[in-house]
Amino acid sequence: MIRWLAAVLAFGLSAPGALAGPQVKTAPSIEAVDASRSGELVVHALAGLPAILIFDFPSLAQQGEMFNRVVALAERGKAPRDRILSADELAALISSLGKTPSTFSMGNDFAVGELARFFNLARQGRMDLNGQEAALRDFLMENGLASLKDDVLQAMEPERVVLSIPQAQPMGERDGVPIGAALRSTILRHEMGHGEYYANREYAEYCRRFWADVMTEAERNAFIGFLGRKHYDGNNRELMINEAQAYLIHTPDPAAFNAGMVGLPPAAVQGLRDAFWAGRPPTTLSRSNLFH
Repeated sequence: MIRWLAAVLAFGLSAPGALAGPQVKTAPSIEAVDASRSGELVVHALAGLPAILIFDFPSLAQQGEMFNRVVALAERGKAPRDRILSADELAALISSLGKTPSTFSMGNDFAVGELARFFNLARQGRMDLNGQEAALRDFLMENGLASLKDDVLQAMEPERVVLSIPQAQPMGERDGVPIGAALRSTILRHEMGHGEYYANREYAEYCRRFWADVMTEAERNAFIGFLGRKHYDGNNRELMINEAQAYLIHTPDPAAFNAGMVGLPPAAVQGLRDAFWAGRPPTTLSRSNLFH
């Protein structure tokens, strides 16, 4: 512990604060994660899917405090890609998009390599971390996912995946944003689609081929437009493919994604889904009841 603390202090970021690290619990299935309720931050390690860790937050506000600046760096079109936003800049960005810190992102997905890059840019820019961000950094180091080498935080397992979801909560609790059981399931399924894209190279390559060879230019542009309206960076091709597969294949809830949102006929969207599955994608998630 002393060696780890010295490394954190040498890294030049905020020293570990009073925030306790999240508990890591092994979940036997995705369904078990979906059904769990704790009222505190828990990290689920999925049995059979060791590459994926799911941060399960008691509130959207706490989730946002930990991940909103990472979201801005990695995904949002109006944010810079080479530096970390200050707290004031982040607040201005969120407001300009008509969001709040709690609704900036309902769920998240990052490869550990992306998180390491965030912390290295924060150090280079002499940007202080908030308590939740520091807790995330500490978690990565304590659990062997990242290590300090030559003053750089290096991802020891860069393709390990960190997902985040909110726990169910009624209107008026914590954030004033209702999260019902159905919405929690929708967010979890969507984020698990991202998890497989990061963790399963064969699946990711299948999605890239589907984007390039099966989807028409008009269909790709429709998804790029849809994602742009949701403030994703349309110039990031890999992000477009990852988000397109997550919405098309892993977001069947019509309240969260439907043909009208993407600007395509319903038959065209269903045709894309049918074509995706007809190609027999190398996915492990289809074995879960949550995905039927």
